Amino acid sequence: MTAPETPSRRPRRRHLVAVVVCAAAAGLTAWLLPDSGRQTGTCEDLLGDKRVRTALGGGYRSGMSCSALGSAVVKATVDAAPHQHSLQQAQSMKTVLVAVGESLARTGGRIDTPLRTPLADALADYTPDTASVLGIADAEYVVHAVPAKPAWKDKDGVHMAVTRGTLLRVLRGVSRDPAAYATVRAASTRYTAEQLAAVPRGATGYALTVAPARVSRLLGSLDAVADGVRRDLGDARTKEWERDVFAQETKRAATPPSYTKDPVEHLVGTWSSTLRAGGFPGGSDALEQQSGEMVDEWAKALGVTAGVRSTLRENALNDSSGARGDALRDLS
Repeated sequence: MTAPETPSRRPRRRHLVAVVVCAAAAGLTAWLLPDSGRQTGTCEDLLGDKRVRTALGGGYRSGMSCSALGSAVVKATVDAAPHQHSLQQAQSMKTVLVAVGESLARTGGRIDTPLRTPLADALADYTPDTASVLGIADAEYVVHAVPAKPAWKDKDGVHMAVTRGTLLRVLRGVSRDPAAYATVRAASTRYTAEQLAAVPRGATGYALTVAPARVSRLLGSLDAVADGVRRDLGDARTKEWERDVFAQETKRAATPPSYTKDPVEHLVGTWSSTLRAGGFPGGSDALEQQSGEMVDEWAKALGVTAGVRSTLRENALNDSSGARGDALRDLS
């Protein structure tokens, strides 16, 4: 695989968004949109879909509520061990995502409120897969993205893929609930930290640049999802959405450990501290700067030269900006 080309920097729209470290922490105030009690038909569509009923297996019940459906989706797709799935669970996840994606065309792009959090929880558990779909996918993800191709297993484990457009539309639908967006974003932040921390000290060339390129494109795609939600909500409700996401993120108060002691927690915690220090609305460019901030902190911890560190940061911002633009076109 050749190193990815770095797209040119695109203008970045200044908005506040925050990564959430603990999206559903106890004591958080529920955030309700004006349409939160209205059902758009997603649950009805899914319950009437034979593919979904099969995917839910024993969790399906005739006449089950929308909330019960959400719980059944999580039970059918998520294992006790994070990011570890059986082929059946991964196939069930793909089936549900494809069905939800098809339903969005009939529901005006909206997902019934009781489904948003369960779908976000399930998506967060499949972050390694969604990162490959949204970031720089290998050939296997491209081939298996079409609905007819099943989940698969290789030496690295079990995987599932859907098309990029399907995943982006589902993410936009669930993210009308800021807690759901926060859940997905937090999982992607941790995945970013894990991928960066896996790069050994002394790495150069492709070995040094491929991980930041991959995760920057993932984060840029989620920037586009946030932009899509803003368009859906309008200015007044967008401010409330952003404020709630920020409030959840800034509840993290622990001092991050050193990179040497725990590189993943160091990167996650330092990013959280950066957001908290910026405040609301002072951190209005926070989301679109995330890739640059995390890559810069990682490069500093690795001890690379100032010139290399600066280039890595700039490339990360360019990659995320390019991915954001690509995803916005997919969502338009």
